[in-house]
Amino acid sequence: MTTAWNRHNRNSPNNSPGIHLLRDASVARRLVTSAAVTTGDLVVEFGAGTGALTAYLERTGARVIAVEDHPRFVRRLERRFAAGGTVRVVAEDARAVPLPNRPYSVVASIPYAISTQLLRRLLGPDDTALVAADLVVEWGFAKRVTSSQPRNFDVAWWQARFDMWIAARVPARSFQPSPQVDSAHLVVRRRPGTRGGQARRIRRDVRAAYGKSPNKRRRR
Repeated sequence: MTTAWNRHNRNSPNNSPGIHLLRDASVARRLVTSAAVTTGDLVVEFGAGTGALTAYLERTGARVIAVEDHPRFVRRLERRFAAGGTVRVVAEDARAVPLPNRPYSVVASIPYAISTQLLRRLLGPDDTALVAADLVVEWGFAKRVTSSQPRNFDVAWWQARFDMWIAARVPARSFQPSPQVDSAHLVVRRRPGTRGGQARRIRRDVRAAYGKSPNKRRRR
């Protein structure tokens, strides 16, 4: 979900199908507080919208990569953060934008439709540089990826290397327009020693436990 809380108008991208704008500033503040990023840290925000969450991230002193693919939102972001020097606006799809190869965090309210794809990108690679994420995702999705009994290889693989838990429920009324279901503040923290060779060993163990390759599990 694109994150913003601003005035509607007929020509605004806010009215585009599938976009739910986060209008509860307290949710954005909690995300940033939980992330605990500080000066010099690298943070990626997917679906930056008009920059409401981006503004809280900017105040931390972190280096922010604000990813947004809607042209009007991109222009607003560029105007809003041009002077600060710590926010870089990237006009790209979250599913395709190159990810950092140095340690980074993600703080974002992400579209329901790409939640699985995005987590595969962030948590899937053996050598991912992601160290932490604070995400707003659909409530049911958050319950599935934090289940103590993962239903598929992907979730088991993610949980084997990352601590994942729900920090709070985010009511549907926190968005404009309101989606049909509530969301969740999903927290992800990478465990020490789970990259490189250790990650490959973990992958083999998880794959053996599930009996099939991740691709075969995914198609079922």
